[in-house]
Amino acid sequence: MSSKLPKENETGAIEYKSRLSCNNPERIENLASQMRYRLFEGGGEAIYLLGFDDDGTPIGLTPQEEEETLQILDDVAGKIGAKIRVLEKAPVGNRSLVRVLVRVGREESPPVQTTIAVMGNVDAGKSTTIGTLCTGELDDGRGRSMRKIARFEHEIVTGRTSSVVVRLLGFDMDGRPINWNLPNPLDEAQIYLSSKKVVYFVDVGGHERYLRTALRGVMARLPDYIMLVVAANSGLQVMGREHLGVGLALRIPVFIVLTKIDLVDKKVLEATLIDTVETLRRVDRKPVVVKTLGDVYRLVELMPSGRVVPIFLISNTTGEGLSILTEFLNLLPPRLRWNENIDKPLLAYVSDVYDVKGVGPVVAVTIERGVIKEDDEVYIGPLQDSSWKKIRVKSIHINRTVASKAKAGEEATLAISGISYEELEKGLVVTQQELKPVWEFEAHIVVLKHPTTIRRGYQTVLHAHSIRSPVMFIYMSLEPMRTGDSGIVRLRFLYHPWYLETDTRIILRDSRTRAIGRITRLID
Repeated sequence: MSSKLPKENETGAIEYKSRLSCNNPERIENLASQMRYRLFEGGGEAIYLLGFDDDGTPIGLTPQEEEETLQILDDVAGKIGAKIRVLEKAPVGNRSLVRVLVRVGREESPPVQTTIAVMGNVDAGKSTTIGTLCTGELDDGRGRSMRKIARFEHEIVTGRTSSVVVRLLGFDMDGRPINWNLPNPLDEAQIYLSSKKVVYFVDVGGHERYLRTALRGVMARLPDYIMLVVAANSGLQVMGREHLGVGLALRIPVFIVLTKIDLVDKKVLEATLIDTVETLRRVDRKPVVVKTLGDVYRLVELMPSGRVVPIFLISNTTGEGLSILTEFLNLLPPRLRWNENIDKPLLAYVSDVYDVKGVGPVVAVTIERGVIKEDDEVYIGPLQDSSWKKIRVKSIHINRTVASKAKAGEEATLAISGISYEELEKGLVVTQQELKPVWEFEAHIVVLKHPTTIRRGYQTVLHAHSIRSPVMFIYMSLEPMRTGDSGIVRLRFLYHPWYLETDTRIILRDSRTRAIGRITRLID
């Protein structure tokens, strides 16, 4: 931290301060306005680098200046309902440079939220790592941690995740995991209510047969980051590489967690690490092995760019490396700027449907834009006949906690009336007005894998948001298309219209084919 930094950016969640000394009310108000802006840019979190000029030159603070600056910063944070935590101090001669985390207080708003999709090859240790992080208890080497978070009985028996499981890890202001001191460390409601920050782990299956479920989990949940789990004893295998490709295709920043380091000797670990590093370099990413907390503080600020890929070496049975990974997760900033979408018209994709006894139809939604409130009358659709139905929101739950409203960036369950359970399906949208269903659209795609050629009339499955639906190629700017080819195609849904927008990212998948793309035009 003692070297020269890039010039301060006027946008973003990082603020430089050479020192703070004037404590009059007008100055405090100006500093509070500035802090509000940085917190808004960071989704509820900001980093203050003290002892730096605006051009990034390290000047340092004397002990007296440091004490005064931190006191004023704490006063400013208190004025807007935030709190500060000193992360790191670095000496510059007889002066010091200070890195400070500012986080919105729980009393002012819901906790800061970061969503991480956990991907990787089968048996890499994804669920075990989540279980260890969320419970604070080490694994016994036989899958105890995985069984604690498994969703279904067959997952407990086989030790393999086949569904999409969401688990929460909460932190207090000092970076201590909330879960570890709760009677039930997996109690979503208590974690949500007690935390200043919540990390949502979206655990998806690693076996090839569950790829379609994994894709829906990633595309429907809108993750900020992907945690790619690699086992040290087997390395980055076929599905792990495929999951890495999904992250790159969707432009989601990735970090690597290398597990089971206690099971291999030094040479095997080095070979796995070298292979992982070389793979990342081939796709134009900069891998960095994280060894210290100083590495963590430096890398979290670079994560939203997606170019840097931190690599953590951990053991879920001995605990080695887990404290560094936990601090990284605590400081990992939200990447998606949901605050900018709150005032826009409502758009929420249905990710799950339930028929709850005594309640009726319930839908789980990911809210991409706007706000939805209890007793709101909204529309859901398009149904199979292209129509929309007007429904009433009877109640809202967020993380099993009753809420009066839910806003952009949140996942909520809505108890609704005005429609039957049989009419509901994943991929529908909840909006404030009826929208035009989409049967056909054009997209620019890149074929990642196909055994032969693709021609007009070829049918495959499209993934977009929580939509998973068959489509057919009805026009191609390049025909035929083979592995590695790219071009404009026109696709038509076979059985059901859906609601889509231009620039939506899509994945085309069946047992033989993988392609990625972006919608360029909707066909009237």
